Amino acid sequence: MPTPPVSALPQLKTLDQNLVIQIRNRILSESGENSCLYEPEDLEQIKNNDWQIQRFLLECKLNTDHSYEMLRNAMKWRREEGIYHCSPGDFPAEYYQSGYIFRHGRDKNGAIILYFRANIHRKTSEWNSILKKFFIYQIEQIDRNCDGKGVTLVIDCSNIGIPNVDMDMLKFIVTSFSRYYPKLFDAIIIHQLPFLLQYIFKLVQTWLPEDDRKFFHMTNKKTLTDYIDKNQLPSFLLDTEIMANESWRSLPATINIEKPILPADQFVQRYGTKFNLTNPNDSEKLNYLKNYLI
Repeated sequence: MPTPPVSALPQLKTLDQNLVIQIRNRILSESGENSCLYEPEDLEQIKNNDWQIQRFLLECKLNTDHSYEMLRNAMKWRREEGIYHCSPGDFPAEYYQSGYIFRHGRDKNGAIILYFRANIHRKTSEWNSILKKFFIYQIEQIDRNCDGKGVTLVIDCSNIGIPNVDMDMLKFIVTSFSRYYPKLFDAIIIHQLPFLLQYIFKLVQTWLPEDDRKFFHMTNKKTLTDYIDKNQLPSFLLDTEIMANESWRSLPATINIEKPILPADQFVQRYGTKFNLTNPNDSEKLNYLKNYLI
């Protein structure tokens, strides 16, 4: 069950419980008139977990109308995206084995660290929606199992070039926190962004709510350890040899034998229709990840 991060606790002490009750009643009343609007699991959260309402109130500075609209939009989005029906087998093995987006270690505040390796990314229209789902899948797992420490997002831009720049994906990643998981992130770190691309840093800041911009940082090799201890960093940020058995690039354990984690070619054969991968050669669009596989 999602729980509030430690950073939100002081604000929660003074938050009027009547505001939570108002929004809860509005959501439950609406769902009573149209039961298809929201997932049953989310409605249970609204009934029993105050934090699922409080986080939107804090994001909207206690404006109940804005909080209600933001919450109901997030809940509708969750149903449309099938958040509760997503499993590890919904993504190709290459996403895991390349370390494309993964959870690893904790920062100095104890927050779980989520990495997005922008320096290996390529924009591919065929796989774009699946990669976005993969990012949300990772965030959802953190939110469900959060221990009150939140999450720090590290966007690795080491040796990034123009072919790696995908502003649509970057905006989706950064804004998903405030839209769908408010008050979850502890910090967003853009690491090793080349000088010629530093306009991106300023642009990304404009996508964040003003109150969240103080949690947004840019680091280099010397300053990254101001936020994350060395023993919590993956090998590729330590300039050491990447070993095949490192946990951050392993396939997750899954007991779903009906939906195993498949390499891209088999993934397209089996699930191509479901994910609009209608061309048998669509798997080749992920060939750019081959240099990063085990």
